[in-house]
Amino acid sequence: MVMENRTVLTFNLVEHPDARVQRVGFDLTDPYVEHCWGPVLGPTSTLLLRRMPLLWAEREPATITHNELSKTFGLGGSGGENSKLMRSIDRLVQFRLATWAVPGRSLDVRRQAPGLSPGQVERLPEWSKRLHERLLDERVNGLLERDENAAKVATITARLDRLQRPRAIETMTPATPARAAGR
Repeated sequence: MVMENRTVLTFNLVEHPDARVQRVGFDLTDPYVEHCWGPVLGPTSTLLLRRMPLLWAEREPATITHNELSKTFGLGGSGGENSKLMRSIDRLVQFRLATWAVPGRSLDVRRQAPGLSPGQVERLPEWSKRLHERLLDERVNGLLERDENAAKVATITARLDRLQRPRAIETMTPATPARAAGR
């Protein structure tokens, strides 16, 4: 595959194929992506991943020439499958944060990043390990709080639904007042 600087790259926004990551994964703009995935992916791949939401805000799927995208990262405009930009994209594919829809032309980029695997965490520098633990704790606590709030909202909604339902008119029978009085 020969790639020129004028080659238009397309970046498609896709959900992560794992439903668990869809539920608890990290949005690409989350600090976890930069601080924890960064040492695993390298700086350019991390910056590329975090740039995706900005590109998608303009247009989805995002399209940009190889040359223009490469220059936004300070990589110069060199093209080709062995360019610095293409190596950075290939790292996203290697770590399953993206997949090629059309090799060298169109990339499906996942909306969420999973938490690092234990092996990846083990290889992090100490500072990044501590940050990983803190950010992961914050994420879990945020999810628990969200679930608790969702349960509260569901309870309140159910109560409001019951209040809004018209009550059946009770007919008074001679036995009704006695039961109400506890006799």
